[in-house]
Amino acid sequence: MKYKYSLNNKNQLLIRAPKHKAPIPARGTFSVDKGNRIIYWLNEPAGWRRKYNLPSKVSFVGNWKLNSNYDLELNLNETKNQYKGDRLVLKGEIISCDRDALVFEIISQDKRGISQVRLLKLNGSWQADDFNRIIFMIKKKAAPDVITLEGAWQINKNQQVTYIYEKTDLKRKSRISRALTFEGFWEISSSDRLTYILSRSTGSLFDFRVQIESPNLYPGEGLIKYRIGIGLRKDKPSRAKLICLYGSWKFSRKAGLVFQMDYGKGRFKRIEFGANFYLNKKDEIAFLLTDKNNEPLGLNINFTHRFLKKSDAEAFLRLRNILYIKEAAIEAGVRVPF
Repeated sequence: MKYKYSLNNKNQLLIRAPKHKAPIPARGTFSVDKGNRIIYWLNEPAGWRRKYNLPSKVSFVGNWKLNSNYDLELNLNETKNQYKGDRLVLKGEIISCDRDALVFEIISQDKRGISQVRLLKLNGSWQADDFNRIIFMIKKKAAPDVITLEGAWQINKNQQVTYIYEKTDLKRKSRISRALTFEGFWEISSSDRLTYILSRSTGSLFDFRVQIESPNLYPGEGLIKYRIGIGLRKDKPSRAKLICLYGSWKFSRKAGLVFQMDYGKGRFKRIEFGANFYLNKKDEIAFLLTDKNNEPLGLNINFTHRFLKKSDAEAFLRLRNILYIKEAAIEAGVRVPF
């Protein structure tokens, strides 16, 4: 038997049985199973369920999305128990976005007016789409559902990716602002890619397409700039913005150069680079940064002798010895691998 399903503003399930004109509110609670299907556990007497020929739990099959008010919405598929096109709109907010999950909080009320808080956890992975927007791929047997966070994201003072959105508060009947913070760390994977890897995750990362804003870096500034377009669509013009990564340059015997970034609360992470270096016309030691495969990243950084000696005397002496030994090769324009 098929039923028409919907939700009211209090996140109560409404069921309209065949030959019934008005929907019937059904007491119960929502949960999400391992297949990311939403389940409604009916908290009604057995006699009530027999009257409407309903089981103790109702499983819904459909596709997830976020609507324009950032409420979680399930568009139902056609099955023997439900109609295609019906929608379950769960009013609430995203409260967590770590550990390869999206956790959505809803507040519902029973017939006595008592509020109940439920957390619905969808499993999947956080990624970036071709337009550098943040998306969540909900894991399903057939094909994943894609939840898209429209618009631009930002970088906060701790160099973490954040997404700020507004939604309507039904109680206050006003717009409220909410922020999602994605804890993680940055990696520079290639000349046109900037990767943000989420902490406490096994498969979530943002692989952003970027353009280097300033290929010539200065160690004293401790800054790497990229230009990025976010939310680019065919029907809207490109809106580019700058991404700035802040840190300090250090030398490493293993990787050549590292860019150490402070993520706040005593958390530091290093971006490791390979490097080729040579003595330029200004008598500076010029480093051409490379990735893990020794491919050029399009980033160059120049160190004066004074800066090198002051910041890392040991590295300065080691580089000077290499340059003296390779002096003839350097004068001929050959790069010396570091």
